Amino acid sequence: MTPLLPLPAHPHLHPEMWATIEAAGVGATVLLNIDAGPGSGLDPTWTAATTRLVRAGASLLGYVDLAYGARPTEHVRAELGRWAGYPVRGVFFDQAPTSPYSIGPVAVAVRAARRIGFDTLLVNPGRPTDSLYRGLGTVLCTFEGSWEQYRVGTEDGVRSGDAHLVHSVPLDQIETCHELMRARGARFGLATNEASVHGAPVLPVAV
Repeated sequence: MTPLLPLPAHPHLHPEMWATIEAAGVGATVLLNIDAGPGSGLDPTWTAATTRLVRAGASLLGYVDLAYGARPTEHVRAELGRWAGYPVRGVFFDQAPTSPYSIGPVAVAVRAARRIGFDTLLVNPGRPTDSLYRGLGTVLCTFEGSWEQYRVGTEDGVRSGDAHLVHSVPLDQIETCHELMRARGARFGLATNEASVHGAPVLPVAV
């Protein structure tokens, strides 16, 4: 299981977060989110800081919001192009739809990311999708919820190799959560003590 570490903070404002990620180094996959995406243009500070993370052995994903398929395709493509200006190897598509009738915008976004050269693609509907989404060839995030919910179990349709995002985890149970993710075959896992996985702080992880 690969730890997924969210990093929404500017390196000047929260250098401790960046230092924690850099220390995690090899095996960590970092989810970058400058301003609900890549921001309006390249930031030299982010370029330098992200380059240091890559040198430490981390893999970087850029955050792109699909708004459940409602965002204009040109906006999504523009954000993918801006992420390509950083040392980012993949994309985390958030707020993806689940209906087979809404897969079109997701498929367009995935194809655009692959044409740019991104090789790690996560699509996050937060729950199991229609089986058509499996044909996209991405990692699906099929669980997003609280630690209490996750301990009880996951819905039908969650498969080995999916990603799991878990919030509201007591700090002393973070590693227990990671162990449960591994036991359930998660390919990527995010665990945070915050009440939401969005904008969650970096926490110590075991690879």
